[in-house]
Amino acid sequence: MANPTDYKTALRCAHLSNEVYRDFNDQLRFSMRPSLVPQLVDIKRTDTQVALLEDPETQCGYIVFRGSNADRDWLTNLDFSRWSAVKDAVLDDKQLDYPAIYGPTGSGVKMHTGFTKAYLAARSEIHTTVQKSTMDRWILTGHSLGGALAKLCAVDLQFNFSPRISVETYTFGAPRVGNKAFAESYDRRVPNTCRFVNGNDVISGLPRRWQRYRHVKTRIRFNAIFSWRIISGSLQDHRIDRYIAELTKKVAEQA
Repeated sequence: MANPTDYKTALRCAHLSNEVYRDFNDQLRFSMRPSLVPQLVDIKRTDTQVALLEDPETQCGYIVFRGSNADRDWLTNLDFSRWSAVKDAVLDDKQLDYPAIYGPTGSGVKMHTGFTKAYLAARSEIHTTVQKSTMDRWILTGHSLGGALAKLCAVDLQFNFSPRISVETYTFGAPRVGNKAFAESYDRRVPNTCRFVNGNDVISGLPRRWQRYRHVKTRIRFNAIFSWRIISGSLQDHRIDRYIAELTKKVAEQA
C-alpha cells in the first residue's frame, strides 16, 4: 500500500490533475516543474488526453490523465450517462480486444467498455515514452475519468515494465473500473495506490455495485459526513479544488 501519510506527493498529484484541465496545447506547463515540457497525447476519437512529465532531478515520471470535458458540466446538467450505461457496462476479453495483461481468458476479469477503449487509444504512445525513458519511478494520477484511466494504465505498466520501473497511483474522485476479479488483480499488482474520496463524491460511487463493479484499494476519505444535500453536496465534493484544499490541510498538519 502506498503510504497514506505521504500527503505531499498526493497534493502534487492533485495539482497536476487540476492543471491538466487547462488548454491542452503546446503551451501547457505544470507548476510542479514549469521548466519541464510535457509530452501531450490527445486522441480525439475517444476524448483521451494524457500529459507525460519526466523529471531528471528526481528520476520520476508522471502520467497525468485528464478527466472528461463533461466533468465541469456535471454541477449543472447531471449528465451521468457516459458513466452508468447498463447494457455494455462491462465486457470481457472475448468482447473487447484488450491485452491479456488484464487477465487471461476465463479469469473472470471484466472492465468498463468506455474506460478501456479510452485508455487503449493512448496505450501505444505511453508505452513508447516509458520504454525510452530513463525514469525508474512512475506516478500515475488523474481526477474523475482521469483516475479511472490511471488505474488501467498502472496495471499495464506494472505487467510490461516491472521490475525495471516502480508504479504508484494517486486518484481523486475516480469511478469504479471493473468487477471484483479486476479489483483483486489490481490490488495484488499495484499495491502502491491511494484512492482519495472527498465526502459524498457521487462519481466515486459510479458505476454501481449492483452492476457488479468494485473499487480497488486503498481508499482515503475526507469529510465523511451525512448530509441531506445528497445530490448537490456530492457534486460539489467531486470538484478537484475540494481535494486540493483537503490535502493542503493534511500537509500543513504534518509540517
